[in-house]
Amino acid sequence: MVSRRALVAGLAGFIAACAGPSRVPSPPPSPSPSPEGQATTTPASTSPPTPRTTAVATSAPTAVPAAASPTSASAVPEPTAASDQVALDLRLWNGSADVQLDGRPVAPGRLLVDRGPHQAAALVDGDVVSVADAPLDGGSIDLVVPPPLAGLAIMIENQADARPQTGLTQADVVYEALAEGGITRFIALFLSDDAPVVGPVRSLRHYFAFLAGDYGADVVHIGASPEGYAWRDAMNMGHLDETFGDPGVWRVRTRPPPHNAYTDTAADRGFLRAQTPPRQRNRLWGPLLFADPAPRGELSARSIRLGFRPWPYRVDYTFDETQGRYLRTMEGSPHRDAVSGEQIAPATVVIQYADVEAIPNDPKLRMDVNLVGGGGQLIVLSEGTRRDGTWTKPAPRSATIWLDPGGTPIVIPPGPVWVEVVPNESPVSIT
Repeated sequence: MVSRRALVAGLAGFIAACAGPSRVPSPPPSPSPSPEGQATTTPASTSPPTPRTTAVATSAPTAVPAAASPTSASAVPEPTAASDQVALDLRLWNGSADVQLDGRPVAPGRLLVDRGPHQAAALVDGDVVSVADAPLDGGSIDLVVPPPLAGLAIMIENQADARPQTGLTQADVVYEALAEGGITRFIALFLSDDAPVVGPVRSLRHYFAFLAGDYGADVVHIGASPEGYAWRDAMNMGHLDETFGDPGVWRVRTRPPPHNAYTDTAADRGFLRAQTPPRQRNRLWGPLLFADPAPRGELSARSIRLGFRPWPYRVDYTFDETQGRYLRTMEGSPHRDAVSGEQIAPATVVIQYADVEAIPNDPKLRMDVNLVGGGGQLIVLSEGTRRDGTWTKPAPRSATIWLDPGGTPIVIPPGPVWVEVVPNESPVSIT
């Protein structure tokens, strides 16, 4: 396991060595992520030999694998393959698409094909959005339909003077993690829609950059810690930072600074696309796999209370049967949007335990959250039930992996997701 402290210390040395008039520390940049974050290979344009493909069972365009549907295992009989054929389980996630195998239309489900190389592709409006090579000896092929929009992450503060925030109810994914002084901060990911007002916008920490890296997202922030700047640039993240004169943020007079900065995600996308090179190129779901219906846990999870050890700050979620959502309460009060008054209500709450420590000798007592090269316990709460699992994140720009105890990727119901990154041994009560 890579020590996050070691990485931070290494960056601190790099920052000291590079001190000078430049606006931010500049570690050697990583290679740019691929546009869409996936292989760009398309099915061969020449006509391949017609494979002997036998449909064993077909399903709706968004077929759910057996792990995500209690009835699918009995609905799909185990095929009997000839010695020169293998079974492929072709699965489509997170949306609708036309599916091809070796350039020919097929329906998601279980198929018998000739043994040998095969390539599956998902197409939306005629464009290839996902490609996967089939295992030579058969097995599963997962095609993930990317989000409608490129990833955009907004840093949002959570001090008392910043509450209530605006725009969190319109985000697809929100992460909450500790900043310095026992105060949490949010990073909100907008993947499928935009919000005209989001904020208050605040500064970036390096572990929030790692979380945005799950989605290949560009980030909007105002200032950053030294490690935040260094990792943002090492990861080649597109960004808008008011501190250095970037556009996208305006300030209101109804709140005192620095708690009065807001942004518009649609305008931010335009500013990022106008940069050289153009940004807003990656459309990724990170660790999220959606299915309807999604698996349910065996344990009830209708009331959740969690804290961030050792601080007294508390968050509660209460399952609303009518909405099928978890109503969020913060410090004893409903957490509502400042403009609409709508209470924040995610469909899924994820509790991700991590090692959290103060950065040694940091004059502002900033924190380090061990995410990259790390792993730990995971609790997934949806539809009033609890499921347990584990998480790992191999590299800064690699998506975090959420697995159930059997090693299968965790599938969640459609809807907003809130991820609570809490220190190990933090108090959590689920009933």
